Amino acid sequence: MTTLPPLAAIFLTHFDDIKGQSVVFYASLPNLPAETIEHTTLPSGLHALDSDLVLFIHHELPGAGVFRSRLSDESSRGRKMGTLGVVLANRAVPSDLFTLHDPLSTLFDQLESLESSPFAPSTSTSPSNAVSILAKVWHDNRADSHPGSLSNDNSKMSGKEAVRGIRQLVEGRASLPIEHPIAYLPSLLGVLGPSIVPVYKAVLSGQRIILYSTPPLLPLAAFAWCIWSMSLSPPSTPDAAPSKWLGNVGLMDLSDLKKRTGGWVATTSDAIYKSHHTAYDMFIDLSSIPLSSHQSENDAHPSTPTPHILSTYHQPKNTPIPITYSFSDLPLYKSLLLLTSSPPTVHAGVSKTGGWWLLAFELFERAWKLCMGVCEFAVGRGRVGEEGHLRLDEGEEDARLLDEEDEIISIPPGEENEIDEEPEDEAIRRGRLILRQLYHNTYHLHSRLKDIIDARPRGEGSRAAPLNQGEVKQLVGGRWPLGGSGGEEQFWVDIARMWGMTVDIDE
Repeated sequence: MTTLPPLAAIFLTHFDDIKGQSVVFYASLPNLPAETIEHTTLPSGLHALDSDLVLFIHHELPGAGVFRSRLSDESSRGRKMGTLGVVLANRAVPSDLFTLHDPLSTLFDQLESLESSPFAPSTSTSPSNAVSILAKVWHDNRADSHPGSLSNDNSKMSGKEAVRGIRQLVEGRASLPIEHPIAYLPSLLGVLGPSIVPVYKAVLSGQRIILYSTPPLLPLAAFAWCIWSMSLSPPSTPDAAPSKWLGNVGLMDLSDLKKRTGGWVATTSDAIYKSHHTAYDMFIDLSSIPLSSHQSENDAHPSTPTPHILSTYHQPKNTPIPITYSFSDLPLYKSLLLLTSSPPTVHAGVSKTGGWWLLAFELFERAWKLCMGVCEFAVGRGRVGEEGHLRLDEGEEDARLLDEEDEIISIPPGEENEIDEEPEDEAIRRGRLILRQLYHNTYHLHSRLKDIIDARPRGEGSRAAPLNQGEVKQLVGGRWPLGGSGGEEQFWVDIARMWGMTVDIDE
């Protein structure tokens, strides 16, 4: 029997070569109409694949569908194509959608084993075999039949759960399934290269980001989740406005997407989005990159093309301009590379008890030799010694590798089982380290920003006022542009607003 989490809806959609998209079966909780579910779950380009996983949101709830295309066994030409999917009742866990691939595939196998096609005509008085099976699955898994699955304050509760889940990832406390999208983060680092840093800054500052590629959509969705997870704000910012994960969007979503406020991350296989400059702040074109549903096959090679990244953010008439990394982005990028090349015994978030950080000193040395600017970029207090190595003031730590609560550690050989019963998947281990490194960078960005705001004179409204030019110049430091303004300046203004530390005058 297929095991599924509490559901808000279940559906089967079909694409016919002549009639187009249609809904074969749809059942849901009250006030969740199907609307355009057949267009959402059968996006452009899927016809070229045998199978894929489509992730989306439906009435602000996360959903997943397994797409399949089969040669028609009938006399007619063409293929039989459709998507079997569900909408979860809990909006807090977009990463859980990736684990639905196997149970939905098992259920699809059951439908395809029937004598009649899963997409055979069906009526309320004479339901098809496939519809009867789906009705039974819906009856057994609908959320309102599971006590405690629904909450009147679901949106607020789910937001806290999502934040808590990502923090558990970066602290290394969560046990993750092999399908977890964080396993794709090392591949994303390889694909974007140093440009991962301006992408990280964009999502951190609340920009609207679209990732575009032709199918498969599974790796694209995983990349989008990884970018969305980088937007996690420091725990000391309860008023932060979180970015949202939207899953895949299509042509039918374009108008609503332009009206949506706040930061978000979405994917699309519709190339038309690229020409709608008001629909996004950053457009990441991965169509030249060969993507695979198997994350191990997505690692970049020397011959891998460079993705095109466009930005309309604060541009006159939303004119897109190419975005690339700057010299000041390289220290953070190099530190991420350093972590991905670490031995398998290096993990994130294990307790200090027993001194489980024996490899940290070696990592320090390697990082300092690799780039003298690592600590200066994060904390702004690093010093360069006479031999060209980074020297910290007494009592300070390298923000890239350690902080006061968590450590990147090395477990002595033979004692790994005292911490983990099973070895962690290598891609997940490296993905955790990358995300944790970015989160540490965010922590110290907030620390610098807080020092600037705390230094303001006390007075009514002075603490919440937007950053002035002098304050931004202190934050930017040596990277202050000749013209007195630039992307780095706007970044600090944006994150101060996103984290609720300042308020725009208009607000």
